[in-house]
Amino acid sequence: MTAADFEQAIGQAFTIDAGEQRISLELSAVNRIASSPREGGGFSLMFRGPREIALPQATYRLTGNGAAHDIFIVPVAADAAGRLYEAVFN
Repeated sequence: MTAADFEQAIGQAFTIDAGEQRISLELSAVNRIASSPREGGGFSLMFRGPREIALPQATYRLTGNGAAHDIFIVPVAADAAGRLYEAVFN
């Protein structure tokens, strides 16, 4: 996976199955990591989810943009608009 794979999907919803719930997360940003040793370059993905559901850090299957990916996400912030989660590929 590369940053380019996700840049066109900013603003799109991805769904995850968390137990018996299906939760929608919106891809809100793709940030490139210039100093990454990762082949193709490192990047992070920021997702926004609903405020009322707090997901613990874990690997989730995110489905959207015509594909499914197992991605480790970490909660990083919460505000009035929802909760933010980050996935880092470095």
